[in-house]
Formats: sequence, structure tokens, C-alpha cells
Amino acid sequence: MSGMSLLLKLLVTSATAAPAGPSAVVRKIDVNKDLKGSGYVDLYDMDPKKLSKLPALAQLKGHEINGHWNECLTLSPKVFAAQKELKGWVGQVWLHCLDKAQQKKTSAGQEDRVLTAIAKSWNLFEEGPWSQDLWNMWVTQELSYLDSEAKKKNRKIESRIERLLDRSAKLSREQKSQCYQMLGDFALNANEYVQAQFLYEEAQSYKDSRYLTDKLDFLAKARSQTVKPAATVQVEAIGEDGKLEERIRQSLKTNDLIPALKDTISLLNQYPGGRAARRLKDKPLEIYNSISDKMVAEKALVEMGEADASRLLEWAQNLHRKGDWPSSLVLAQKSYDKSSQSPAMVSALWVASRSAHFLGQYDKALDLYNKLIVMANGSDESSEALFRSSLIYYRKKEFTTAAALLERLVQQGKDRYDLNAQYWLVRSLQSFSKERADKAAQALMDKYPFSYYGLRLRAETQNGKLTWPEVTDKNPALADSIFLVGTQKKSWDRFLSLSQAGWVSEAQTELNDLPAIKDPTLKVALAEKLSQRGQYFNAIRLVNDALENDPRLRQEKFLKIGYPEVFTTLYKKEADRYGIDVILLRSLTRQESGFNMKAVSTSNALGLMQMIPPTAADTAKRLGMKVEVPEDMFRPEVNIPMGSYYVSQMLGQFAQSVPFALAAYNAGPYRLKKWIEARPEISSAMTSPVAAPEGEVWVDELPWNETSFYVKAILRNTLLYQMIGKESYSVQPIIWQDLLTKKAK
Repeated sequence: MSGMSLLLKLLVTSATAAPAGPSAVVRKIDVNKDLKGSGYVDLYDMDPKKLSKLPALAQLKGHEINGHWNECLTLSPKVFAAQKELKGWVGQVWLHCLDKAQQKKTSAGQEDRVLTAIAKSWNLFEEGPWSQDLWNMWVTQELSYLDSEAKKKNRKIESRIERLLDRSAKLSREQKSQCYQMLGDFALNANEYVQAQFLYEEAQSYKDSRYLTDKLDFLAKARSQTVKPAATVQVEAIGEDGKLEERIRQSLKTNDLIPALKDTISLLNQYPGGRAARRLKDKPLEIYNSISDKMVAEKALVEMGEADASRLLEWAQNLHRKGDWPSSLVLAQKSYDKSSQSPAMVSALWVASRSAHFLGQYDKALDLYNKLIVMANGSDESSEALFRSSLIYYRKKEFTTAAALLERLVQQGKDRYDLNAQYWLVRSLQSFSKERADKAAQALMDKYPFSYYGLRLRAETQNGKLTWPEVTDKNPALADSIFLVGTQKKSWDRFLSLSQAGWVSEAQTELNDLPAIKDPTLKVALAEKLSQRGQYFNAIRLVNDALENDPRLRQEKFLKIGYPEVFTTLYKKEADRYGIDVILLRSLTRQESGFNMKAVSTSNALGLMQMIPPTAADTAKRLGMKVEVPEDMFRPEVNIPMGSYYVSQMLGQFAQSVPFALAAYNAGPYRLKKWIEARPEISSAMTSPVAAPEGEVWVDELPWNETSFYVKAILRNTLLYQMIGKESYSVQPIIWQDLLTKKAK
């Protein structure tokens, strides 16, 4: 057979051969088959007496949830030994229960046993989604135990200290210091003074403390060493800056604030690179913030205005963040006047223009915004200036100018402003061009059908009623296959085991390792199954993405997956108590945490309704509840009552206005009150709400973009929750009025 014939035969054989079977490397998951049934036990809503009938893994989590610390400690070794693939998660629960039992003083003699057992599986600290948290929990308790043993002079623990130092890269500086300090104590107790000094000095290099200083002083004396006199500090020659600093010090002693401020500004201007200037760089702002008298404060601002442009801008930005807009306006304008040709002028204009706007000085704000638009064209600051200027013109009923600015902003195609700009463009056009307004409204409703503004416009076009969008394909085929490789396969197996045993938060973490899903139909298919397993956070995210990218899926049956009706008993109890509709409380929770019970924000807000620790402590005190922060804030039966009470308080403080109460919940009542008090028209919008669009302009004028989005998102949630299960829903003229059933306490 010729070479060519052989090649042709090989090609034909290859082309007609049976397709290869599934790769052993890749595992196929069928969403419908592999996630059939709920596969989930809700331990948070279960009678604790029924725990004994569950498998050991579920029992263990149940004991932790219900605060049965001794039972948890008793069961943990058995579960830890049995759950080879879940050891890391079980170890976390074991350590948590140990810590709580120690606080209750019911864990005598167990600490060493628990720490040793977990340390035997050292690989748990190196790999797995639990590894970092498990290490942090273990090393904290290990050091606590070692410290107590060191105080008993038990040198048997030296090898355990060395084990930690062998992994010093995983230790914090404070933890390293603690290890060297304990070794130093052992050396000192053995009269090994040279070694002790070395170890204490090593500990001191990581973190100094009075304890270490005292030990080193003792060693110096004990070894009869002559303590070397401290090196003579070369006294800095007292020049003019030194004289100024001394004068400032004397003025502050006698509370002569203006002379002190004037001298401080002089020092900063004349000796900007000197040591005194570095020491006193924050002193002007410190002095200004300590002044309570209005006239004295005005004099202080005049003196501060003599500083250079960069310092003025820094102070203006600080005051702007604090909500002291009169002062930030003065200093930012001064900074701009001194730096109109420098890159810093954009920041100065940004602070000045916003400050003027928040004070209701509309003409001045428009002038400053216009400078920002011209001088920083295309920048984020310029886009914000376009948007905020348009809102001012809308307030002034100069609708054609507002529309022109908004059209310009829409053309920029910036996602951050697109929806809001389109909405206020519609409102501006409605005053002089119905045809253009209707066209713009339809474009917005098509692009953002389930946004607050999209729903609001749709209700107006349908005589005050909301209906579900018409779709031609009411039963689109849904994809059902996910393919896993590598660690994803183990993560999936752990997810299934954890879900089945009611370990909701841990199961949620395992989902983070799943492959990115692009197909919107697969997203909704998976979301439905995850929701059945208590994974509401991920279900909401998947549904949101799917409906945004595939118009066919914008149907009630898919959307409701992302709007779970959970914790009904808890919400109803609080709703009845405070006269607030369950839908409002649930809608707020959806936005705050996505129903993730263990959610922790970057600002350390905790749990379902995201309460920060100080607010939680104050609320617990008012309600007469004994609460341990943060643990109890992850319990629905604690978090929901406390969050609901706080909502009722915000309603009471803000004239029973739901939008203003929501803004206060997010931004804080003090900050919101300062903003409201600066402008009578904002107070009027709160106390005398109107159905017309101008009654909601304030939402997009808020100083905090996050809060503006937050208010509209929750109002959107309330509308969609009320639509679910209905063919149509009649919207109130003031959309939120039916969310309050009686005056909140």
C-alpha cells in the first residue's frame, strides 16, 4: 500500500470512528438530575428537640446554631474523624464551640485536646476554602493556650512555640512577638539572661510593650550592666519656626484659638518641609473642628484661607466628607482660585460645586459645574457635573436646558449614569415634547424593565397598573449542564454534603469555586435549584444576570426565583408590631444581604439586615435583649427583630417617609438630617410628599451614590414582590404609601 493510500485510510477511519466517551478529567453535572429535590435541611427553622433524629453532621451544626456548646464539643471529635472531605469546616465549628464554652467556663481540660487534634491535620491550614479562617481561629486559641501554660512555667510547650515560628510567614507581627516573649520568659526563669535578652529584643522588634521594656530593664540591672546614658539629643536650634511652634503651644493653652490658627498657617506656609510643619499639618483642621461659636468659626476660615492650595483642598475634602458644606465650599473655592491651572483644580471644583448644590445655592453650583464640564470634559467629575446640573435645571423648570445636558450625558454611554440620565430626560421631555418623551420612555422600559424607574414609567403608561412584560417564547428551553474540572469537582461534592446537612454558609462558600456560567438559561435553571437549598444570595445574583441578558426570561416564573419569601413568621411578627408591611422588611433585607445570614460588609455591617456593631448594641439595649456581637447578629431570630426596630425608628425620625427612612438606614440618620436641613425643598419633600416626579428629584441629588441606588432598589423590590402572583398590580400615586399600615412606634 502506497503512503498516500495509507494516509487516506487513516483519515477515513478517523472520520468514521465512534466519538470518544466523556473525559475522566471532566465531570458533567446535570442540574435537574443532580439537584433533584430540595436536598436541604433548614436548621434555623427546626425545633432543637428534633436534632437528635438527624445525621451527626447536621446535629453538629444544629448544636452550634442553637448555642449548645457542650453538646457541640462532645460530638465534634466523632464528626471530625468521620468527615474526611469536610474536616476543615468541621474544625471551624469545633473551635467556635470551644471558644464559646471557654467563655461560659464549661470546657475544662478540653482546649489542649481540641487544638492538638486539629493540628494533626496540618494540611487543613494549607488548602481548602476554609484554610485561612481555620488557621486564624486555631492560631488565636493556640497562642492563648500556650500563654496560659507559659505562665505556669510549663517548658513542654516550647516545641509548639517553635512549630509556630517555623510557619512565621503565617503569623502576624503581634503573634511573632508573643512567641518570642514566651521563649524569653522561659530563658529568664532558667537564669539564662543573655538568651532572654536576645529573645525579648526580638519580640520587641515585632511589637513593643511595657512588659518587654520592663523585662529588658530588669535584665540590664540584674547583669550589673551600666546602663548607657541615652544619646544626647541634638537640640534643634530654635529658629523662627520653633518660636512660632512655641507661640502656638502657648496660645492653645490659653484657648486663644484664632492666634494659634494664624501662627500655624504662617508656619506651614513659611516652613512647609520642616519638622514642625509635619507635626502641625493637621492642627488647623483640629482647631477649626473644636470651635463651636459661629463667628469665631468664620474668622477661622478666613485664616485657613491663607494656606496653600493643596492644604486648602485637603481640608475642604475632609469637611465635605463630614457634611460641613458651608466650610468645604469656602475652602474649595479658595483652593481653586490658587490652583486654577493645576491638576488639583478638578478636585477643588468638584468639592465646591457639590457643596454649593447641597446648600441650595443653585446659581453658584451651576456656575461651578459648568467650569467643571468645560475644564474636565470626558472625566467622571464632568459627567457628574452634567447630571447634577440637569437636576438643578429640572428643579428650576428649565426643562429644555435640562434635556440638552441629559442627552449629552446619555451619548457618553457611561453605565453609572445611563439609567438615571434616561429617566430624567424622559421627565424633561414630557414638558415640551410628548412624542420624544414617549419614545425615550419606551427605550428605557425596554432596556431596564425591572428597574424602579422602568416600573414607574410602565405603570404610568398602563393607567397606574403594572403587568408582566409580553414575551413570545413563554417556555424557553433551559440549559442544564455544567462541566467541572480539577478542584471544582471536590467543591461540588462538598457543596452537596453541606447543603444536605444544613451548613448553608459553608455550602455557599464552596459555590465560589464553580466555573463562570455564561448561558442565561443555565443561570435561571441553576438559580432555582440553589434557592431550594437556601442559597438565596447566589440565586438572586444568577437571576439578575440572566434576566438582564436574555429578554425571553423576563417572566414572573423566573423573576420570582430571585425574590424568595423566606423568614415569613419572623417578618410578620415584626411587621405587626411596628405597622410596617412585611414586603418592605423583606425588600430591605434582599438589598442589604441577599438573605445571606452571615453577610459581613466592608463597613462591618452584620447579618441579614446589615447592622453595624454600635447600632446593634444600642438597639439591643433599647429592646432589652442580651446580644453577643458579632455571633448573635448572624441569627435570623435576633437580626430581623433588631433590624425591623431600627427601620421603625428611622420612620419615626423622618416623618413616616419610606424613602427618607431607607436613606437614613443606609447613610445614617445624622448625615441625612444635616443634608435635609440645608434645603427647605428637601424637608418639604419629606413632610409633604407628592406623586409628581419632582417629589423624587432629591433621591438622585443625595451626596452618596450608594444611598441613591439603595433607595430606588428597595422601592423596586417592593413593587416586584407585590406583583408576584398577580396578573396586574395597581400602583399607588405615591408608590410607597401602602407599605405602612399604621404609625410606626
